[in-house]
Amino acid sequence: MKKKMLAAIVVLALAAVLSPLFAQSQGECLRILIDPGKDEVVLNPYTASDSNSIIIMQNLYDGLFEYDPVTSEARPALATDYEVSEDGLLWTFHLREARFSDVTKITSRTFADSWNYMTGGPLASNLDFVARLENGKLDIETPDDSTLVVKLRYSVPYLPSLLCQPCLAAIKDTTSYSGAFILQSQSDEEIRLGRNPYYWDAVNVEQVEIRLGSATPDDFLSGKVQWSMAPITDAADYMVLSKLYATTFFYFSAQTGAYSDENIRKALIDVIPWNIIRGLQGSLMESSSIVPESGITANISPDILDLLEKGGYPYGKKQLPMIAMAVTRGAQNAAVAEMIAELWSKTLGITVTLNTVPLTLFASSPEDNPYDFCSVTWIGDYFDPMAFLQLFSSDSSFNLANFSNQSYDNLLRLAANAADEVSRKDILLQAEQLLLDSGVVIPMSTAFATNFVRRDLISGWEANPLDIHLFKTISFIH
Repeated sequence: MKKKMLAAIVVLALAAVLSPLFAQSQGECLRILIDPGKDEVVLNPYTASDSNSIIIMQNLYDGLFEYDPVTSEARPALATDYEVSEDGLLWTFHLREARFSDVTKITSRTFADSWNYMTGGPLASNLDFVARLENGKLDIETPDDSTLVVKLRYSVPYLPSLLCQPCLAAIKDTTSYSGAFILQSQSDEEIRLGRNPYYWDAVNVEQVEIRLGSATPDDFLSGKVQWSMAPITDAADYMVLSKLYATTFFYFSAQTGAYSDENIRKALIDVIPWNIIRGLQGSLMESSSIVPESGITANISPDILDLLEKGGYPYGKKQLPMIAMAVTRGAQNAAVAEMIAELWSKTLGITVTLNTVPLTLFASSPEDNPYDFCSVTWIGDYFDPMAFLQLFSSDSSFNLANFSNQSYDNLLRLAANAADEVSRKDILLQAEQLLLDSGVVIPMSTAFATNFVRRDLISGWEANPLDIHLFKTISFIH
């Protein structure tokens, strides 16, 4: 009896010592600041494609693979290992024991059902690589709960990276979570996440509070916010600038009318001195004049006159219709867009309307885009040219430019079936050149990510080429 009492006293004493430490670890809350502007944060993996939503959903939904937080390369998540057939068309994935936040078991059927459901949605083109059965369903087999066999239409050597996307994760519904965290609440001001108690991997923080809005320097500098994706004044010491696998570009998106015509697009592009415009991106606020004026001029060359004639709008005889342009708030290209609008107006007499609108208005459903000319920064989902070129294929469900060109589609198909990687890259270069020659897209710059991180307070946050960060790897420094 005395031994039992002594043991009980020791346990109570240890509990008294350890309970403050335990409470501290359980109560730690990672606070993040995001400024989405007017863009809505949509936490639906079947529809969302903007970077803010994806960063959060990477932590709510786990797929077969996840992005390495340092390299952005794919590493196993719900898949423990896999085999690939010699021709690269049959992939067999072996799943680990894992559960959703509602305790439901994650099985191979989870992926088969979710992917088949996704084929009817806006992100269906992400499954173009999967072969189809006669009934239209994906050619997927589930011989048992832990084995998923996927037949491909063509070889996809970068498939593990492609499978890191939230839309291809283990999804049962949008209230059960397969990732490290669950959604506790969401409002226009704040999103709160809590640790998923049934998650298979280690998670370092219990809570994540994501504040939505403009920067609050005091909260960041005092340490109340540990990571900000929005600019913070007087915090240069905490700024992390990293080059992204991303490109900022303008693109035409009109499906009919003058601006769907290749000749007209080329004429409008040739009017703009792009070398000067691109050079101004880094110094848009500089001026040598007291009166704000771009000072850039453009001339109508014989080639431009010829293109306008071929497009059915001979210069001085038939006026080009109004062109509607769209950029997002705070985008560096907003000032560039104003210069482009000014040059088109002065040189060709076009009425140009420039709208600063949420990205969702023109990018979430490209086929319903009300604008003729837009700007976007596109971050590749995986390290392969197809992360960008696939956007412009005729059968892509996320064809930003509503572009359709049979020769371009044929090149993408040839690349998919190329005998070796050297041939494949050469064909993809041809496809990219055809796209540029068509005048549908105008690349502007390689994109950079700017983050402000209190690395004196947290560890496990690393800059990476996709700017995707796993909250589970972040911990507080004690």
